[in-house]
Amino acid sequence: MANILILGDSHTTKLGYISEDWFRANTKSEKIVTGNSHFHSQIKDENNYTVFMKDTLVSYENDKSKMFFSGHSGRSAYSYDFVNFASGTQKDMLEKWDVEGNIFIPWLGYIDCRNHLPNKDLPNYATPKDVVKQYIKNVTDNFKNCQIVFMEPVPQFITIVTSDWRFPHLDPNFDFELRHEEYLEFIKELRIQCAENGLPEPINTSDILGTDMIESWMQPKKPINRFLNDHMSQEHYKKILAHIYNVFK
Repeated sequence: MANILILGDSHTTKLGYISEDWFRANTKSEKIVTGNSHFHSQIKDENNYTVFMKDTLVSYENDKSKMFFSGHSGRSAYSYDFVNFASGTQKDMLEKWDVEGNIFIPWLGYIDCRNHLPNKDLPNYATPKDVVKQYIKNVTDNFKNCQIVFMEPVPQFITIVTSDWRFPHLDPNFDFELRHEEYLEFIKELRIQCAENGLPEPINTSDILGTDMIESWMQPKKPINRFLNDHMSQEHYKKILAHIYNVFK
């Protein structure tokens, strides 16, 4: 298996959390090294509000390969800073990834389809085509030597549990039909623009999961007391990890 870095939002963090158990159950290796690091930072947003960010770096390495899972909760494909990573906290570990033979899998876009693309009243609104164009540019400007393989964002969840957000314009309470429509348009543009830029066809998460929408039965069954529940239960993340392993091994 190749050396793989997956960078995305909180779904990448979830993927990282199940990686050690999955690899131990499905592969054999005499040498196993794992890591799990959390980084907390705070920055000022465009309105000069202080925003607290939590970033996670999970790693798995055996005698044949290594995988890094760089998770950044709530980050956007349109605006994510691929130069500094988690406000610089992961930069020292990840900036050396861009070498021939390594594989980089960007996995963003879910937040754009859930929050930003349905909200056409936002100042300086960007269309799915605009978002994907900037997303690909952000990646290719900073990764020039390793192989880049985009992964399509997780499909939209039919049911999202949420409470009032601090900033009303960021509230993701858009009807599923609208979020799903923007998701399909985002996927369409990602496939088109990857082909136009000579990049491999994106990894198709809908095919892996067997659906282009996340139904309630695919979510964790235990009560979740957080303000937001839009993550899948572990077996679905294992499907994605198994697919990546089988494609690149």
